[in-house]
Amino acid sequence: MQDKIILKKNARERLVLNKGELKLLAFLEQQRMLTLHQSYQYAEKFCKMHMTDYSFKNRIRKLQEYHLIRGYHYSEGFDGERFKYICIGSKGIDLLIEHNLLDSSYNKSKIYKFDKKKNIMHFLMTQQVVINLLTQLDGEIIYYPNSEDFKYLLFYDERVSSYSPAVLPYIEWIRKEKNLHRQNNGAYHAKVAKYMTANKTTTEINGTTMTIVKPDWIIKVKGEKETRNAFINIELDMGTEPIQTVIDKVFKYAILAEKNKDELHIMDIVIADNSFSNRSKLSDGIKRGENIAKQFISDPAVVNRIKESGLKIKISPLKYNNQAVLTDKI
Repeated sequence: MQDKIILKKNARERLVLNKGELKLLAFLEQQRMLTLHQSYQYAEKFCKMHMTDYSFKNRIRKLQEYHLIRGYHYSEGFDGERFKYICIGSKGIDLLIEHNLLDSSYNKSKIYKFDKKKNIMHFLMTQQVVINLLTQLDGEIIYYPNSEDFKYLLFYDERVSSYSPAVLPYIEWIRKEKNLHRQNNGAYHAKVAKYMTANKTTTEINGTTMTIVKPDWIIKVKGEKETRNAFINIELDMGTEPIQTVIDKVFKYAILAEKNKDELHIMDIVIADNSFSNRSKLSDGIKRGENIAKQFISDPAVVNRIKESGLKIKISPLKYNNQAVLTDKI
């Protein structure tokens, strides 16, 4: 990748991009949508874009002029949340394809769905969880108890990856044929392989894929040596749904953990709180987290299912989520 990229707007105007800015564009496409502040957090930490907040805003405006990104304003009235958020632009996609950061078959039209989320606040608060984990825990080491050997090195891009659930779906193959239970595993897998490689227009379909559970976002951490890969499955709780709904999700994650014993699955329940911005009307999230934890502990079926499956549960407000992820406590 070249150090400088020159884009021409017309005969007199041009834009010079560096590698860090190209990396920021790639991250923006990956995360779908970020607030200006979240973009600044990432750029300063990982793109060597060391500048003031004001200078960064001006730089973003310049990227908008060249259609590398698209900018929007969110407002909840005079006293409510108010901020700018950005998505990747059409020229940004072209640039990423040109520099082999995206495949040439990339469907550019899908970028216009990124800003059409039903609940923008929910999505962007989820992204704040991701940004906090990536930027504030980068370089952390998680050791085995009472040992100098480490289980995980938290280095973004090398050992830690960020995934949309659309990119990393948790699915399973469900058999449709009534007599499939009589077949041995070899015959079953042969049938699955035959279908997966066959012409999809055939009417002889032996099964279908079904989603086990769909997190709000996923952070994957590669394990060291014999340590299992860890998947931090983020579930952002806005405090608007019954706790029973959260409990129902626990049983789905338990199925996921049970079916993937070679992986460590963590259900990271993050309570939306007033740390998101200084205009937030949310509470500190502590009481909500305590109520969820109490209901979990008081339900023997939940406790037993968690233990049987090997699922790990983390419950904390957004402000304290990083500390919760680093501990071994449920």
